[in-house]
Amino acid sequence: MKKEEIVLFGGGGHCRSVIDVIENEDRFHIAGIVDQAVMLHEKISGYEVIANDDDIPLLAKQYKNFFITIGHIRNSRPRWKLYDKLISSNCQLPVIISPKAHVSGRARLGPGTVVMPFVMVNSGAEIGPNCILNTSCIIEHDTVVGFNNHISTGSIINGNCRIGDNNFIGTNSTILNNITIGDDNLIGAAAVLVKDIGNNHKYFGNPASVIGRTYV
Repeated sequence: MKKEEIVLFGGGGHCRSVIDVIENEDRFHIAGIVDQAVMLHEKISGYEVIANDDDIPLLAKQYKNFFITIGHIRNSRPRWKLYDKLISSNCQLPVIISPKAHVSGRARLGPGTVVMPFVMVNSGAEIGPNCILNTSCIIEHDTVVGFNNHISTGSIINGNCRIGDNNFIGTNSTILNNITIGDDNLIGAAAVLVKDIGNNHKYFGNPASVIGRTYV
C-alpha cells in the first residue's frame, strides 16, 4: 500500500527524533521539511528542506498531512502559532505514536501530538492537540493534558491530574495525584509538584516552589 506523504515543520534536534518515529511507525512518507530560508535544499536526516514558513498557503494546496517538529523547552509560542496557521489552512495533523510506546485503547490523543519511545499513556487519559510526550514519560489514568504541552523525558504525571495549556514539564519531574496545573508554566527538571498551581510561573525543587514568572 502506498504511504501518504507528510511535511515536517522545523529541522532541529526534535525533528530528527520525530523522523525516527515516523520511519518506525511506517505510515507516512516524509515529503520534505520546512525550515528557515537559508536552509533551503539542505538535508536533515536524509530529507530535503523544501520550503519556509511563508510557503504554507502553497504547501497546503500540494499536501494534506503536516506535522510540527519544532521543539518546546522555554517558549511555547512558535508551536502554537504554527499550529493555528496550519489548522486555519485546513491542513491535517495526524497523531504520531512510536511502536515502542504503550497507549491504552481507552486513552484519547489530540491531533498533532507525538508519542515518543517508551512513553506510557494509561486508561482514561486525555491528551490535547499539539503535545510532545517525550521519551519514557508516564501519563497515568484519567489525567487530562491540554493543548501544546511538552511532557519531557522521564517525567511522571500521576492519576487524575488536570494540566492546562502551553506548559513545559521538565525531565524527571513528578506531578502527584489529583494536581491541577494552569497555563504557561515551566516545571523544572526533577521538580516534585505537591499542590495545585496557577498560570505563568516557573517551579523548581522538591517540593517545587516558585522561582519566577514565565512570559508568553
